[in-house]
Amino acid sequence: MADAFGPDVRLHSRREFLAVDDGGRRVSGRFITLVGKPNGRPVDRLGIVASRRIGGAVDRNRAKRRMRDVFRRCVNRTGDRCLDVVAIAKSGIANAPFGLVEADFLAALRKLRGARS
Repeated sequence: MADAFGPDVRLHSRREFLAVDDGGRRVSGRFITLVGKPNGRPVDRLGIVASRRIGGAVDRNRAKRRMRDVFRRCVNRTGDRCLDVVAIAKSGIANAPFGLVEADFLAALRKLRGARS
């Protein structure tokens, strides 16, 4: 399935998350903060952080599902300028309209792609 969020498009280990955080560029939006770093792979990869500040387990899981869904729709599978992205959820993401969350995520991702050297 082309829209799956399989192991090839995930950040798995703490080491991968820290590598993005240490050498990446940070862009903040209303509901999300993205940290991105070029990965040299043929596909974008995503790691998600949803802390307890988001709310209880239900809200954190809803926030993560929303971020995965937006990423699935816009993942770069062309091999051109692919990124490792860590998405950090902010409060309000779980109850915000999906359209606003999607627009916020995509705007931040565009900034990451456009401002890289």
